[in-house]
Amino acid sequence: MKNLYKNTDIFRCVHESHKGFKNQISVYHILKEKSCFPNGCIYFHWQCKQLAKRSKCHRGYSYVGRKCSSCKDFYEEKIHNYPELQITSEEFQNFQRELSLFEDWLENVQYKWIEFSARIVKIKPHFMQKIYPKSSFLSFHGYLMILNPAFLEWEHFEDPVYAQISAKYLHRLKLGRYSEIEGQGQVSIDRGRLVVKRLKNIEIAEPGEDPFWNEQKVLISRETATEFPTQPEGCIGCEFGALVDVEYHRDQRSYKRRKLFCLKGMTDFRDCYIKSEYCGMDSEAHAKLDLACAEGKKIVMS
Repeated sequence: MKNLYKNTDIFRCVHESHKGFKNQISVYHILKEKSCFPNGCIYFHWQCKQLAKRSKCHRGYSYVGRKCSSCKDFYEEKIHNYPELQITSEEFQNFQRELSLFEDWLENVQYKWIEFSARIVKIKPHFMQKIYPKSSFLSFHGYLMILNPAFLEWEHFEDPVYAQISAKYLHRLKLGRYSEIEGQGQVSIDRGRLVVKRLKNIEIAEPGEDPFWNEQKVLISRETATEFPTQPEGCIGCEFGALVDVEYHRDQRSYKRRKLFCLKGMTDFRDCYIKSEYCGMDSEAHAKLDLACAEGKKIVMS
Protein backbone atom coordinates (compact mmCIF):
# COMPACT_ATOMS: atom_id res chain seq x y z
CA MET A 1 0.00 0.00 0.00
CA LYS A 2 1.07 3.58 -0.64
CA ASN A 3 0.19 6.84 1.07
CA LEU A 4 -1.55 8.38 -1.94
CA TYR A 5 -2.01 11.71 -0.17
CA LYS A 6 1.72 12.41 -0.65
CA ASN A 7 1.69 11.68 -4.38
CA THR A 8 3.09 14.71 -6.26
CA ASP A 9 2.75 13.26 -9.77
CA ILE A 10 -0.97 14.06 -10.13
CA PHE A 11 -1.29 17.84 -9.83
CA ARG A 12 0.71 20.90 -10.75
CA CYS A 13 -0.07 24.44 -9.59
CA VAL A 14 1.63 27.75 -10.43
CA HIS A 15 0.58 29.50 -7.21
CA GLU A 16 3.55 31.62 -6.07
CA SER A 17 3.75 29.81 -2.73
CA HIS A 18 4.57 26.56 -4.55
CA LYS A 19 7.73 27.74 -6.31
CA GLY A 20 9.93 26.02 -3.73
CA PHE A 21 8.33 22.68 -4.65
CA LYS A 22 8.78 23.08 -8.44
CA ASN A 23 4.99 23.61 -8.54
CA GLN A 24 4.37 19.88 -8.02
CA ILE A 25 1.85 19.68 -5.18
CA SER A 26 0.65 16.76 -3.10
CA VAL A 27 -2.79 15.22 -3.54
CA TYR A 28 -3.60 16.02 0.10
CA HIS A 29 -2.95 19.74 -0.35
CA ILE A 30 -5.10 19.99 -3.50
CA LEU A 31 -8.01 17.70 -2.60
CA LYS A 32 -8.17 17.96 1.19
CA GLU A 33 -6.45 21.06 2.50
CA LYS A 34 -7.50 23.53 -0.22
CA SER A 35 -10.22 21.57 -2.08
CA CYS A 36 -9.29 23.59 -5.15
CA PHE A 37 -9.66 21.01 -7.90
CA PRO A 38 -11.16 21.52 -10.46
CA ASN A 39 -12.52 25.01 -9.68
CA GLY A 40 -9.26 26.51 -8.52
CA CYS A 41 -8.75 29.15 -5.86
CA ILE A 42 -9.01 32.92 -5.71
CA TYR A 43 -6.82 35.05 -3.53
CA PHE A 44 -6.07 38.74 -3.25
CA HIS A 45 -2.46 39.80 -3.34
CA TRP A 46 -1.97 43.04 -1.41
CA GLN A 47 0.52 45.42 -2.96
CA CYS A 48 2.12 48.76 -2.14
CA LYS A 49 3.40 51.14 -4.81
CA GLN A 50 6.11 52.50 -2.52
CA LEU A 51 7.40 49.14 -1.29
CA ALA A 52 7.31 47.82 -4.86
CA LYS A 53 9.81 50.55 -5.76
CA ARG A 54 11.86 49.53 -2.72
CA SER A 55 11.06 52.88 -1.16
CA LYS A 56 10.38 53.27 2.54
CA CYS A 57 6.79 53.29 3.72
CA HIS A 58 5.88 56.70 5.14
CA ARG A 59 4.07 54.91 8.00
CA GLY A 60 7.11 52.80 8.79
CA TYR A 61 5.65 49.43 7.76
CA SER A 62 7.85 46.75 6.21
CA TYR A 63 5.05 44.66 4.69
CA VAL A 64 1.52 45.20 3.39
CA GLY A 65 -1.15 44.39 6.01
CA ARG A 66 -4.75 45.16 6.93
CA LYS A 67 -3.85 48.65 8.25
CA CYS A 68 -2.71 49.68 4.76
CA SER A 69 -6.13 49.54 3.06
CA SER A 70 -6.79 53.28 3.52
CA CYS A 71 -3.42 54.33 2.09
CA LYS A 72 -3.27 55.86 -1.42
CA ASP A 73 -0.35 53.60 -2.33
CA PHE A 74 -2.26 50.41 -1.47
CA TYR A 75 -3.82 48.22 -4.15
CA GLU A 76 -4.71 44.55 -4.50
CA GLU A 77 -4.56 42.02 -7.30
CA LYS A 78 -7.21 39.35 -7.74
CA ILE A 79 -5.51 36.12 -8.77
CA HIS A 80 -7.33 32.96 -9.86
CA ASN A 81 -5.23 29.77 -10.07
CA TYR A 82 -6.25 26.34 -11.31
CA PRO A 83 -4.44 23.08 -10.44
CA GLU A 84 -3.48 21.21 -13.60
CA LEU A 85 -3.62 17.45 -14.04
CA GLN A 86 -0.30 15.88 -14.96
CA ILE A 87 -1.94 12.63 -16.03
CA THR A 88 -4.74 11.75 -18.46
CA SER A 89 -8.42 11.80 -17.44
CA GLU A 90 -8.56 8.01 -17.61
CA GLU A 91 -5.49 7.68 -15.38
CA PHE A 92 -7.02 10.15 -12.94
CA GLN A 93 -10.20 8.07 -12.70
CA ASN A 94 -8.10 5.00 -11.88
CA PHE A 95 -6.20 7.02 -9.29
CA GLN A 96 -9.46 8.16 -7.67
CA ARG A 97 -10.52 4.52 -7.24
CA GLU A 98 -7.19 3.70 -5.59
CA LEU A 99 -7.50 6.79 -3.38
CA SER A 100 -10.98 5.70 -2.28
CA LEU A 101 -9.62 2.29 -1.18
CA PHE A 102 -6.79 4.00 0.72
CA GLU A 103 -9.24 6.33 2.48
CA ASP A 104 -11.48 3.39 3.41
CA TRP A 105 -8.51 1.70 5.07
CA LEU A 106 -7.55 4.94 6.81
CA GLU A 107 -11.07 5.45 8.16
CA ASN A 108 -10.96 1.97 9.72
CA VAL A 109 -7.67 2.52 11.57
CA GLN A 110 -7.45 6.27 12.24
CA TYR A 111 -7.27 7.22 15.94
CA LYS A 112 -7.57 3.56 16.97
CA TRP A 113 -4.94 1.46 18.71
CA ILE A 114 -3.19 -0.68 16.12
CA GLU A 115 -0.27 -3.10 16.04
CA PHE A 116 2.72 -2.02 13.98
CA SER A 117 6.24 -3.14 13.18
CA ALA A 118 8.91 -1.17 11.38
CA ARG A 119 12.55 -0.45 10.71
CA ILE A 120 13.84 2.98 11.73
CA VAL A 121 15.86 4.69 8.99
CA LYS A 122 16.14 8.14 10.58
CA ILE A 123 15.43 9.84 13.91
CA LYS A 124 15.24 13.63 13.88
CA PRO A 125 14.36 16.28 16.46
CA HIS A 126 10.77 17.47 16.09
CA PHE A 127 10.60 21.26 16.25
CA MET A 128 7.63 23.60 16.00
CA GLN A 129 7.94 27.32 15.29
CA LYS A 130 5.47 30.12 16.02
CA ILE A 131 6.02 33.42 14.23
CA TYR A 132 4.48 36.73 15.34
CA PRO A 133 5.05 40.20 13.82
CA LYS A 134 7.74 41.07 16.38
CA SER A 135 8.94 37.71 17.68
CA SER A 136 9.31 34.02 16.91
CA PHE A 137 9.75 30.87 18.99
CA LEU A 138 11.28 27.52 18.05
CA SER A 139 10.30 24.79 20.51
CA PHE A 140 11.36 21.15 20.83
CA HIS A 141 8.62 18.48 20.86
CA GLY A 142 10.46 15.17 21.08
CA TYR A 143 11.52 13.23 18.00
CA LEU A 144 10.17 12.07 14.66
CA MET A 145 11.19 8.58 13.62
CA ILE A 146 11.09 7.80 9.91
CA LEU A 147 10.01 4.19 9.36
CA ASN A 148 10.71 2.24 6.20
CA PRO A 149 9.56 -0.44 5.74
CA ALA A 150 6.54 -0.16 8.01
CA PHE A 151 3.66 -2.57 8.61
CA LEU A 152 0.47 -1.03 10.02
CA GLU A 153 -2.09 -3.64 10.98
CA TRP A 154 -0.13 -6.00 8.70
CA GLU A 155 -0.43 -3.65 5.72
CA HIS A 156 2.98 -3.04 4.16
CA PHE A 157 3.63 0.61 3.19
CA GLU A 158 6.03 1.21 0.33
CA ASP A 159 6.80 4.81 1.27
CA PRO A 160 7.93 6.26 4.63
CA VAL A 161 5.69 6.36 7.68
CA TYR A 162 6.44 8.69 10.61
CA ALA A 163 6.23 8.08 14.34
CA GLN A 164 6.27 10.66 17.14
CA ILE A 165 8.11 9.73 20.31
CA SER A 166 9.00 11.71 23.42
CA ALA A 167 12.65 12.37 24.24
CA LYS A 168 12.31 10.48 27.52
CA TYR A 169 10.82 7.36 25.90
CA LEU A 170 13.36 7.38 23.05
CA HIS A 171 16.35 7.60 25.36
CA ARG A 172 14.93 4.94 27.66
CA LEU A 173 14.59 2.54 24.74
CA LYS A 174 17.97 3.63 23.28
CA LEU A 175 16.63 3.51 19.75
CA GLY A 176 18.84 4.49 16.82
CA ARG A 177 19.04 4.16 13.08
CA TYR A 178 18.31 0.64 11.78
CA SER A 179 16.56 -0.40 14.99
CA GLU A 180 13.67 -2.76 14.26
CA ILE A 181 10.68 -2.35 16.56
CA GLU A 182 7.21 -3.70 17.23
CA GLY A 183 4.49 -2.08 19.30
CA GLN A 184 1.20 -0.25 19.42
CA GLY A 185 0.16 3.25 18.46
CA GLN A 186 -2.54 5.42 16.95
CA VAL A 187 -2.49 6.41 13.28
CA SER A 188 -3.37 9.92 12.16
CA ILE A 189 -2.85 12.17 9.14
CA ASP A 190 -0.63 15.22 9.61
CA ARG A 191 -0.92 17.38 6.49
CA GLY A 192 -0.79 14.29 4.33
CA ARG A 193 1.84 12.37 6.28
CA LEU A 194 0.95 9.09 7.97
CA VAL A 195 2.02 9.48 11.61
CA VAL A 196 1.90 6.91 14.40
CA LYS A 197 1.43 8.64 17.77
CA ARG A 198 1.07 7.67 21.44
CA LEU A 199 3.48 4.75 21.13
CA LYS A 200 3.34 2.05 23.81
CA ASN A 201 4.48 -1.52 24.46
CA ILE A 202 7.49 -1.05 22.20
CA GLU A 203 9.68 -4.13 21.80
CA ILE A 204 13.06 -4.05 20.09
CA ALA A 205 13.64 -6.87 17.58
CA GLU A 206 17.03 -5.47 16.46
CA PRO A 207 18.91 -2.79 18.45
CA GLY A 208 20.44 -0.91 15.49
CA GLU A 209 22.98 1.89 15.90
CA ASP A 210 23.56 3.98 19.00
CA PRO A 211 21.31 7.08 19.21
CA PHE A 212 22.77 10.04 17.34
CA TRP A 213 20.78 12.84 18.99
CA ASN A 214 20.80 13.73 22.67
CA GLU A 215 19.53 16.69 24.67
CA GLN A 216 22.78 18.65 24.36
CA LYS A 217 22.92 18.27 20.57
CA VAL A 218 19.27 19.24 20.24
CA LEU A 219 19.72 22.42 22.29
CA ILE A 220 22.75 23.42 20.20
CA SER A 221 20.98 22.70 16.92
CA ARG A 222 17.98 24.78 17.99
CA GLU A 223 20.24 27.81 18.42
CA THR A 224 22.22 27.31 15.19
CA ALA A 225 19.44 26.06 12.87
CA THR A 226 19.01 27.94 9.60
CA GLU A 227 16.00 28.06 7.30
CA PHE A 228 16.10 27.09 3.62
CA PRO A 229 13.69 28.70 1.11
CA THR A 230 13.48 25.43 -0.87
CA GLN A 231 13.36 21.76 0.10
CA PRO A 232 16.12 19.84 -1.74
CA GLU A 233 15.68 16.07 -1.57
CA GLY A 234 19.23 15.57 -0.34
CA CYS A 235 18.66 17.89 2.61
CA ILE A 236 15.41 16.16 3.58
CA GLY A 237 17.26 12.84 3.60
CA CYS A 238 20.23 14.24 5.53
CA GLU A 239 20.63 13.63 9.26
CA PHE A 240 20.61 17.41 9.82
CA GLY A 241 17.66 18.33 7.57
CA ALA A 242 14.44 18.80 9.57
CA LEU A 243 10.97 19.74 8.34
CA VAL A 244 9.58 22.15 10.92
CA ASP A 245 5.87 22.84 11.43
CA VAL A 246 5.51 26.63 11.32
CA GLU A 247 2.54 28.70 12.53
CA TYR A 248 2.27 32.30 11.32
CA HIS A 249 0.23 34.77 13.36
CA ARG A 250 -0.37 38.09 11.64
CA ASP A 251 -3.24 40.61 11.47
CA GLN A 252 -5.44 38.44 13.74
CA ARG A 253 -5.06 35.58 11.29
CA SER A 254 -2.97 32.43 11.41
CA TYR A 255 -1.88 29.84 8.92
CA LYS A 256 0.46 26.87 8.86
CA ARG A 257 3.12 25.56 6.57
CA ARG A 258 6.16 23.32 6.74
CA LYS A 259 9.70 24.63 6.27
CA LEU A 260 13.08 22.96 5.93
CA PHE A 261 15.68 23.81 8.56
CA CYS A 262 19.34 22.82 8.51
CA LEU A 263 20.32 21.73 12.01
CA LYS A 264 23.98 22.05 11.06
CA GLY A 265 23.53 25.79 10.49
CA MET A 266 24.32 25.93 6.75
CA THR A 267 23.07 29.11 5.10
CA ASP A 268 22.91 27.57 1.61
CA PHE A 269 22.60 23.88 0.76
CA ARG A 270 25.03 24.39 -2.14
CA ASP A 271 27.77 25.24 0.38
CA CYS A 272 27.24 22.04 2.37
CA TYR A 273 30.27 19.87 3.11
CA ILE A 274 28.28 16.99 4.62
CA LYS A 275 28.09 13.97 2.36
CA SER A 276 24.58 12.50 2.20
CA GLU A 277 23.78 9.23 0.50
CA TYR A 278 20.40 10.76 -0.49
CA CYS A 279 21.74 13.77 -2.40
CA GLY A 280 21.76 12.10 -5.81
CA MET A 281 25.01 13.85 -6.75
CA ASP A 282 26.94 12.59 -9.76
CA SER A 283 30.29 10.82 -9.40
CA GLU A 284 32.32 13.96 -10.14
CA ALA A 285 30.51 15.87 -7.40
CA HIS A 286 31.08 12.98 -4.98
CA ALA A 287 34.79 13.00 -5.78
CA LYS A 288 35.01 16.75 -5.11
CA LEU A 289 33.07 16.32 -1.89
CA ASP A 290 35.25 13.44 -0.66
CA LEU A 291 38.41 15.44 -1.34
CA ALA A 292 37.06 18.51 0.44
CA CYS A 293 36.03 16.46 3.48
CA ALA A 294 39.47 14.86 3.64
CA GLU A 295 41.12 18.29 3.57
CA GLY A 296 38.58 19.85 5.93
CA LYS A 297 37.44 22.41 3.39
CA LYS A 298 34.05 23.80 2.39
CA ILE A 299 33.12 23.69 -1.30
CA VAL A 300 30.31 25.06 -3.41
CA MET A 301 28.28 22.55 -5.41
CA SER A 302 27.03 24.23 -8.60
